[in-house]
Amino acid sequence: MFLKSVKPGIIKKTSIRSRLTLFYSLAAFTLLTLITLFLYWETINILYKADYQFLSDEVETLQYILQNKHPNLTALKQEVIDYPTKPGDSIYRHYIRVFDENNKMLIETPGMSSILPVTNPDVHANKRLLKRNYRWYSNRDNKYLLIQSPVRLGNNAYGYLQIALDISYQHAVFSDRKFLIVALLASALCSLLLGFFIAHRGMRSLYVLTDTVKKITVTSLHQRIDPRSLPKELAALGNAFNQMLDRIESSFVRLKQFSSDLAHELRIPVNNLIGETEITLSRGHTVDEYQQVLISNLEELHRISQLIENILFLSRAENPQLEIQKTLLNLHDEIGVVCDYYQAMADEKNISVSCEGQAELRVNSIMFRRMISNILSNALKYTPSGGWIRFAITTYQNIVQITLRDNGIGIASEHLPKIFDRFYRVDSARSQHSGGIGLGLSIVKSIVDLHQGKISITSEVDKGTTICLTFHK
Repeated sequence: MFLKSVKPGIIKKTSIRSRLTLFYSLAAFTLLTLITLFLYWETINILYKADYQFLSDEVETLQYILQNKHPNLTALKQEVIDYPTKPGDSIYRHYIRVFDENNKMLIETPGMSSILPVTNPDVHANKRLLKRNYRWYSNRDNKYLLIQSPVRLGNNAYGYLQIALDISYQHAVFSDRKFLIVALLASALCSLLLGFFIAHRGMRSLYVLTDTVKKITVTSLHQRIDPRSLPKELAALGNAFNQMLDRIESSFVRLKQFSSDLAHELRIPVNNLIGETEITLSRGHTVDEYQQVLISNLEELHRISQLIENILFLSRAENPQLEIQKTLLNLHDEIGVVCDYYQAMADEKNISVSCEGQAELRVNSIMFRRMISNILSNALKYTPSGGWIRFAITTYQNIVQITLRDNGIGIASEHLPKIFDRFYRVDSARSQHSGGIGLGLSIVKSIVDLHQGKISITSEVDKGTTICLTFHK
């Protein structure tokens, strides 16, 4: 259990370069070891097969000589005595012994009795039943590969022969594996060094990427990584990092702008409160004048309170874990309630407000009314006297669409992409109308997002504006 808990920690703390070096070295060393062992055993097998083949050829040669009625004694002597003992004539040092059917030795290579006594148990075996067989034999000095084989003699007689091949030199060479071990250790060291070099070269792009990232600070968020200079495996990481920088830079700019706008929005009512209070305290006033000052200060305080409430709502709405309670509402009735609330303002400006269509949708009732209230109050502010505002509710398949149209002063096309940004307000004609703080449409956008809906706006200057809210049932 202890090793299981320690090993993952050690692996995590080890650098990628070290891991690549280790894995490459292990793979290369394992492959070299397997190849070396394969070649080693294959070489041994080839040599031993050659030994077996040599002994088989000797048996066939002797069989050819002995099977005649009158064997060629000169050829037999040359094959058994002269050839095996002639220096430099063969790389195979071997000994031959021939027996007749009565276990009488006919001929043997000089010195064979010293390595293989005639009283060997195999010598007294039944020649007719004896099969050709191989076995290993060794004495104090050398090792031999021994073949015993029946052989047909002249006059239909049977005998058998023994051939002992000296394999001491081969055995000594293959038994000494020091060179093999040294070669494997050297290959392991070379694999380690080569693996470190390859891993270091392979990680160079990652080091460059790390150095580039270190140089990016708050004042240099515009810098980007060039994915073309990175290998394929890191190009995707570079692109993802650039996209993250785009989001961070955009959020940073928006936050900076939001802080500036918030300070500006708070400064105006606070300065008004300070100014009016200082003027009031500078000299005496009547009770009516004090009341007017308090009423003016109360309006400014309401403005600050509304600003704080809207900012808190937007802050809560951005929480991805926020869950809202939804109920099934009749949209025509809900929009009608909001229209009735603003009817007095509409009558004052002689603006007609209407709602057409029926649909039911599961939404948060409080947020839905606030959303409709914001877009309706915004339309009332910028629709001239004698104008109209129309709500239309349409459904198709599982989609519910709420559309607000007016014939107000409209919005220039260059302002539409930023119309939902916080504290963003259009200049020119719209700046003449006061009372807003630039958060109404931002709140509408947040409410739509909380309900997984979509909002779009189209407008033409002096022709009117259309706001379309789309929700899934």
